Amino acid sequence: MHYHIIPDASSFAEAMELKKEYDISFEYNDFWHPEVYCNSAKIDELISLYKSAGDLSNDTMHGAFLGLDLAALDSEIKERSQNLLDQSMDIANRLGVKGVVFHTGLIGGLELDYYLENWLNEATLFWTKECEKYPDLTVYIENSFEHSPDVFCDFMKRMGSVKNIKLCFDYAHAILTPTPIETWVKKLSPFIGHMHINDNDLKNDLHLPLGEGKIDFKELKTLFEKYKLDCSVLLELNGYEGIKKSLTFVNELM
Repeated sequence: MHYHIIPDASSFAEAMELKKEYDISFEYNDFWHPEVYCNSAKIDELISLYKSAGDLSNDTMHGAFLGLDLAALDSEIKERSQNLLDQSMDIANRLGVKGVVFHTGLIGGLELDYYLENWLNEATLFWTKECEKYPDLTVYIENSFEHSPDVFCDFMKRMGSVKNIKLCFDYAHAILTPTPIETWVKKLSPFIGHMHINDNDLKNDLHLPLGEGKIDFKELKTLFEKYKLDCSVLLELNGYEGIKKSLTFVNELM
């Protein structure tokens, strides 16, 4: 299992020390924010900083997501959303990372047939074109607060002929839904290429260091082995002390 962490641009040298010490990769978490993606000079500055680390081909980044809806009925919102998703792919291409994580934009718990079908149709069209446009990048679609894995299964089946799209399974998000965690893992296991893990209190998405919340990570290990998951794993939390604690935790557990 290969781990990723989120580097802090303001203390990148310390992140590089952790990268070397633990033989880990990075997931860049700056480019989703409007303060960055609306500022071309800031984008260039961050790309230059991160490329100073050398080969980034095992790294990932998080694409724009907040407030975006690629399947919006409002054509202006739809166009703006799709342009920003395309911009994230372009930034990733410039960085030379292996892939980009994106959210669905779906409203968690809203499972009306027409709403989901519209998203499935629009997402299939959009991501098929993006994957063709950026063949050297893998798109990872992440579950955020959707209540079940079914829409992800339907989407990935529609994308079956596209080789460079997979799921990013956020374990801590799935834990917070009404659907049992094993159901999530069982249904999504054929499609998972990347994973996000952190800890929480089983009620809120807290992004705690592993072992500081209530998630049973022994169960995660069991499910990982049972369903033969083969994916990279981001320890999705901020702060280097929490990251080091989490690296120790997973190395002892897994």
